[in-house]
Amino acid sequence: MSTSDRAKNLFFEALGFIDSLNFEKAELRLREAMTLSPGSVSILTNLAVVLIKQNKLIDAREHAQKAVAAKSDNIEAMLVLAECYARDDNLTGSLDMYKAIISFNPGVAEVHNNMGIILQKSQRSMDALASFDQAIALEPYFVDAHFNRGNALRNIRDYEEALGAYDVALRLKPDFAEAWLCHGNVLATQARYAEACAAFRRAIKHKADLFEAVRGLAHLLLSEGSISEALDLARHALNSHETLETKALVASCLRSPLLDLNVGGLEDLLLRAISEPWARPSELAHTCARFLLANDAIRGSLAETAEVWPTSSLAMFAENRLLREVLESAPICDPALERFATGLRFSLLTTARFAADQVVAEPLLGLYCAIARQCFINNYVFMQTDDEIEHATSLRDTLVASIASGVAVPILSLVAVAAYFPLHALPRLDSLVHLEWPDTVKALLAQQVSAPGEEKRLRKSMPMLTGVCDGVSTEVRTQYEENPYPQWVKAAPGHTPKTVDVYIRERFPLSPLIERKRDECVDILVAGCGTGQHSTETARRFKGAQVLAVDLSMASLCYAERQRRALGLNNIQYAQADIMMLSSITQTFDVIEASGVLHHLADPLAGWRVLLSLLRPRGLMLLGLYSEAARRDIVAAQNFAKERAYRPIEDDIRRFRTEVLACADGTPLRNVTLLKDFFSLSECRDLLFHVQEQRFTLPKIAEFLAENNLQFLGFELDLQTSRDYARHFPSDISMTDLSKWHLYETNNACTFLQMYNFWVQKK
Repeated sequence: MSTSDRAKNLFFEALGFIDSLNFEKAELRLREAMTLSPGSVSILTNLAVVLIKQNKLIDAREHAQKAVAAKSDNIEAMLVLAECYARDDNLTGSLDMYKAIISFNPGVAEVHNNMGIILQKSQRSMDALASFDQAIALEPYFVDAHFNRGNALRNIRDYEEALGAYDVALRLKPDFAEAWLCHGNVLATQARYAEACAAFRRAIKHKADLFEAVRGLAHLLLSEGSISEALDLARHALNSHETLETKALVASCLRSPLLDLNVGGLEDLLLRAISEPWARPSELAHTCARFLLANDAIRGSLAETAEVWPTSSLAMFAENRLLREVLESAPICDPALERFATGLRFSLLTTARFAADQVVAEPLLGLYCAIARQCFINNYVFMQTDDEIEHATSLRDTLVASIASGVAVPILSLVAVAAYFPLHALPRLDSLVHLEWPDTVKALLAQQVSAPGEEKRLRKSMPMLTGVCDGVSTEVRTQYEENPYPQWVKAAPGHTPKTVDVYIRERFPLSPLIERKRDECVDILVAGCGTGQHSTETARRFKGAQVLAVDLSMASLCYAERQRRALGLNNIQYAQADIMMLSSITQTFDVIEASGVLHHLADPLAGWRVLLSLLRPRGLMLLGLYSEAARRDIVAAQNFAKERAYRPIEDDIRRFRTEVLACADGTPLRNVTLLKDFFSLSECRDLLFHVQEQRFTLPKIAEFLAENNLQFLGFELDLQTSRDYARHFPSDISMTDLSKWHLYETNNACTFLQMYNFWVQKK
C-alpha cells in the first residue's frame, strides 16, 4: 500500500472515531496520517477540530492556522481559530475570523450567531443585536439566536423586547432552562416577582442543577418569608456541587431571623458556615446564638450562677463545637448568650484561683481558651464584679512575677488572665510564644501576643500620605487608636471578581448608569478603611482592582495590613491619611468608597467634595451615611449616656451596657441591644460614644447630589425592602427617586438602621 493510501485510510478511520465522539483515537489516527501527508489541508483541519473538542487550545490554534495558511477560504479551520481566540479572551482575533468567514460565505446563520456572542462579550450590544437579527433572518427557527437576541436586548435595558425574544425561544423549545432563567431575571428586574418565581421554577424543572435559577428563586423566597423552602433549595444545590456560590446561598438562608431552628442538620450547617466561613462570621452570629440558646443545658444554666455549675455541665458545654467556634469567630451578639459566656469566664477564673496546677484536658481546655479569645475579640466588654477584678488582677500580677523569675506558668492561670486582660499588654509575654503548649493555647497566644506584636512592627513601614491636622480628625484618630474598629477574625470568602459595570448593573439594572467599558484595571480608593474588612472584600470583588485604602488610625491600618498579608492579597495598599487633606495627592480614581466615614468629619459635605475632586469622570462612589430617622433610638441612648455622665472609657461603657441590658424589651434604650455593635467594647464606643457624629436626611443628600452633578444609582438593600418599596411606589421602577424614598422612610423609620448605603456616579 502506498504512503498516500495509508494516509487516506488513517484519515477515514479518524472520521469514524469523530462520528462516534472518540476524539482521543481520532487525534492519534490524524497525527499518524499527518506524518505521511504533512501538507494535507483536510488532515490539518480535522486535527484542529479534534484538538479543540479536547480543549487543547494551543495545538488546535497552531493546526488551524496552518490549515488556513494552506487554503485561505478554509471556513472550517477559520471557525476553529475563531473559537480558540474566543476561549483565550482574544475577542478581537475571534471577531476578525468571523468577519473573514462571512466575507467568504455570508449565508451561515450559526456564524452570525457566534459573531453576535463575541460582540456581546465585547460590550457592543447593538452590533450583537444586528448579528442575531441576521442569523434569525437566515434561519427563523434558530432557537439560540432568539435566546441570544433576548440577552442583547436585556443588556441595552429593552426589557419588554427581551421578554418577547425569550418567549419566541421558549415556544420553539419549551424545555430551554436557560431561557426560563433569563426570562425570570428580567421579570425580577421589573419587580414582577410572582411571575419571576414561576419562571425560575420552570428553569429548575427542566434543569435541576441550573444554580442561577436556584439562587434567583431562593432569594425571592427569602424576601417573602418562605425560609424553609429557600433553605431546602440551597441545601440541595450545596449537596450537588459544593462551591463558594452554593455555600453563600446557604449562608444567606441561615442569616434569616425567621429560620426554623428545628431544621434537621442545622447545627452542622451552622458550624461549617461560621468556621470555614461562608459569610462574615458576624452575620451568622445571631442565628448561632439562637440555636445555642435552644440547647437545654445552656438555657438551664442561665437560671444558675457559674459557682454551682456541675462538672458534667462544663464537660457538656466543652463538647459543643458550635459554641467554641462562635466564641472564637465573632463577638457574641445576644444578651442571654453573653450572660452564659460571662458565667463560663467566671468558672475559668474560679478554677484558676483554687486549682491553677490542675491538669485540664481537652475539650474543656479548648472551651476555656475559646472564652479568652472571645473576650479579646469583644475587647473585654463583659461586665466584671469588683471581686472578679480583684481576683483577676491578683492572678495577673502573679503571672507577670512568675515570668520575670523564670518560674513555670500554669496553663489555667495564663488562660484565665487572657480572659480579663490582653496578654500583649503584659511584660515579657512574648517569651512564652515559643514554648511547648497545647494547640488551643498556641492559638490563644497567636491571637493575643503574636498578632499584636506583628501589628506593632508594621507601624514602622506604614506609609503616610497626609498629615492629620484638623481638630476633629485628631480626636477621631485618638478614638480609633485606642479602639480599632471592627475586630474581625475571618474574612468573608471571595467570589469570582466582576467588572465594576457588571457589579453595578446586576444590583441596579434600571438605574441610569453610564458604563465605563473598561475592565482591565480599576483604581479604587477606600477612604476610611478602619481595620480593613471592607477594603478586603472590595479588593476581591472587582476584576482588575487596585485598591488604595487610607485611614486616620495607625492601629487600624496595621491590623488591616496584618490581615492582608495573612490572606495573600497583593492588590491593596494601606496608608495613613486624613480625608480632609487628600486633595494634596495627585492620584485619581475610578471608584471611591467611603462607607461609615464622612459623618465622623467636622464638615461631612466638605469631605465629600474633597473625595469628588479625586473621582474621574463617570467615576462611581459608594457612600454610607447615618440616617437621622433610623438612629432615633441610638440618639436616645447617646443622650442617656451623657445625662448619666458615662465617659467613653472601658469601665463606663461596661456599666452603661449593664444598665441598658436591665431595661425592659421594646424601650428605646433596650432597642440598641438589637444591634450587633452593642456587643463589643470598640464597636459599642463607635455606636454610642463616638467623639463626632452627624446624621443626614434624604432631602439633604438629594440637595448635595444636585449641586455636585451626581447621578443617584441606588441603595444597597435587601430584596425584602426592595419588594416592599416597589409595592408602595410602583411608578419608580428604577427605585432612584429620593423624594419617594423619603416618604417611604417616614413610614418605615428603621429601613436604613445600618446606614444609607448607596452608589452615585459623577456625570
